[in-house]
Amino acid sequence: MARYWWQCTVCGDKPKWAAVCQSRSIAAFIWDELAPSGWDQKLLRRVCTRNHRSLRITYRVGRGSEDRISIRHIVGVGPDGDYLPMLWDTFRHSRPRAHLIDFKYQKGRSPWGLTKRVVFEKAQFIQLLRSYTATTGQVLMPDI
Repeated sequence: MARYWWQCTVCGDKPKWAAVCQSRSIAAFIWDELAPSGWDQKLLRRVCTRNHRSLRITYRVGRGSEDRISIRHIVGVGPDGDYLPMLWDTFRHSRPRAHLIDFKYQKGRSPWGLTKRVVFEKAQFIQLLRSYTATTGQVLMPDI
C-alpha cells in the first residue's frame, strides 16, 4: 500500500504525521476529520513551521518511483454505511500546474481501497462531480 506523509511543497520538510493532524493515518484522517467536517478543504493544507508555506499530504506514484504526488482536494459522497467513494484532485511535484484526478474509496476505516480501482454507478459519479464543484467552487465537467 502507498505510504502517505505531510510535506512542504517549497522546502520539502516532512514533519511527523501526528505533529500535523489529530489522526494517526490517512485512512483515519479521512474518516475522522475530513468527512465529518463536510469535506473542509482547509484541513488538506497546513502551514510549514520552517517557512510558513503549504504542507500537503503526499505520496509516491508507484513502488520505487521518485515522483511524488500531493493532494489539492479530496471530496467524497457519503459515507453510505461503511463505503466512502472519493475524488482526489492531485498534482505531481514535477509538474505542479497539471491537475491529476484520482478516484478512490474507503471501506470503513481501512486504507485498502485507497490503492484499488473503483467503479461507480453513473448517478454516483455525477453526484461526486457535483459535490466537488460545490465543495471547491471549481467545475471539472460543465453541464453536470
